[in-house]
Amino acid sequence: MDSLKSLLDQKNYELVLKLTEGSEAPNDLFYRISAFIYLGKYEDALYVIQDHQKILEGNLVSLVNAHINLLCVLGRFEQARTVLDYYNNLPYQSQVVEETLRKMPEVIELEEKKQTTLKFYDNEQIEKYLKSDKDEDVLIGLDTVRNRDIFTFLPIIQEVMVKHPRQMIRSYSLMLLVQKEVDRELKMNSNGEIIDVNPKHLNPPFTSVIFNDTIRLIDSEYKDPTLSQSATQLFSEYEMYLYPRSLKDTAKNYAGAFYIITRKYANSPIPDVKQYCDAMELDENHILELVKEIEDILAKV
Repeated sequence: MDSLKSLLDQKNYELVLKLTEGSEAPNDLFYRISAFIYLGKYEDALYVIQDHQKILEGNLVSLVNAHINLLCVLGRFEQARTVLDYYNNLPYQSQVVEETLRKMPEVIELEEKKQTTLKFYDNEQIEKYLKSDKDEDVLIGLDTVRNRDIFTFLPIIQEVMVKHPRQMIRSYSLMLLVQKEVDRELKMNSNGEIIDVNPKHLNPPFTSVIFNDTIRLIDSEYKDPTLSQSATQLFSEYEMYLYPRSLKDTAKNYAGAFYIITRKYANSPIPDVKQYCDAMELDENHILELVKEIEDILAKV
């Protein structure tokens, strides 16, 4: 499993496909789906799901995310809603699964709006999205701008970065400018503090050594794919909230803190945190402080 993940990280997608051909191991199948997605072969990824549906249902969080998002990318929104009904009618698995299912109608609606916007909306209509009071509209506007002249919309994006009430939206706006390598001195409201940023000189999120080392520890130590998927998602949301500020703690501490948090979210809290910290050679007091800090931030996401 670790070797397949390393191959994905190294963008050796064709080799992943070769190594997983004919396999019916759930983890192999998910890596196979990911490789097809990275190659833009969405139909092939969908065939893997359709041919191994019952096997993949053992990790329902990953399956639901992959299946619904694939159908949305392909523009099959009614099919996505039908598939979501199927997943909603499966027996209860965990709170993490329930939360994932609860978010999916919004994911489908957002992607449907976004694809419509990309096709038909002019600059004036996109500006209305960027100035909207609705988070989903602003995100649609930002995703649409990605394929337009970014500098046409830069004054409005700058306003979003300073005045939008949600930190996640402000951080996402900055991330877009970083990806577009915008070389401008701009202002940003970073958790209540106005800071100076130049997107061209910033690293994108999810690329730091600490982030990637934490993800590797989550994959190797958690043993439960559902917990790993949930922890990775929560950790990504946490870093996005902090961006452009850097992660300050160690990968080992983050992996431990998110294990405690994710178990709690899955309605399976660790019975003895002290025993867990001792076994993992973690400072219990520090981990509990880190858990509280992370939970306070996630409550704002």
